[in-house]
Amino acid sequence: MNKLKKIKDFNSAADHYDSDAIMQSMIAEELIDRLHYIKINPKRILDIGSATGRNAVLLAKIFPAAEIYELDFSIDMLRVSMNKSSGFRKLFSSKKRYFINADMDLLPFHDNTFDLIVSSNSIQWSENINALFKNINNLLTIDGLFLFSSFLKNTLIELQYFKEHALTQNFLTIQEYAEILNNNNFYDPVLIRDEYQNEYDGALSALRDLKKIGVTKSDESHKSLRGKNYLLKLIDHLDQFKRNDKNILSYEVIMAHAWKIRNKEESVIRFTKS
Repeated sequence: MNKLKKIKDFNSAADHYDSDAIMQSMIAEELIDRLHYIKINPKRILDIGSATGRNAVLLAKIFPAAEIYELDFSIDMLRVSMNKSSGFRKLFSSKKRYFINADMDLLPFHDNTFDLIVSSNSIQWSENINALFKNINNLLTIDGLFLFSSFLKNTLIELQYFKEHALTQNFLTIQEYAEILNNNNFYDPVLIRDEYQNEYDGALSALRDLKKIGVTKSDESHKSLRGKNYLLKLIDHLDQFKRNDKNILSYEVIMAHAWKIRNKEESVIRFTKS
């Protein structure tokens, strides 16, 4: 993955991300809502891939006394969040919000820093998820919690069937996430798989939607849509998946949480399909 291009994609998407990323927002709300049912009172929270700060607002409502650290590799996403934060502080009693422009694969923190680490629809952009989870475990305090969502293998499966596609990325399976958690000293993980579908009036609208929220393949520096003939082939391909005269893009999502391990006997994995 060309991270410089991916950063450029998300910088371009920042100003309209909140209005365009409807599904991502819905997944984030469902993920953060799970904290109402988990016994934890964090003093310091890290949001990895924080984007425009939507998670921070939700987290501060639940934990008004906590310090919240928003980390994103897109400086423009952070700027949008920072511009929101002044009015936000007038409404809620959150002590502090910090904004860190950094790569999740190079987390700039000391070990045992955070009681809660959250990431919604971001970790799939890591170049080494196994190493990322190891670093996250190191950053957590004893009894610290890791809560995350991510796209799974069958995300954008309609595009995966197109041999010439240049839009999607290699996503993991829920079993692979379970193994990575287990290998990196997390215990009592709960993994939930869910499916979402977006409907569009046309294939071109679906492709434009992906581009608007930065979901384009970034292992090449040139534009993903490579000329008129390529675009027409892609539109014709997506039209094969129409339902009720609507184009479809499918998303397979994992929502999971796990605790920093205390002893190996506690490493038990549970799968759930909602």
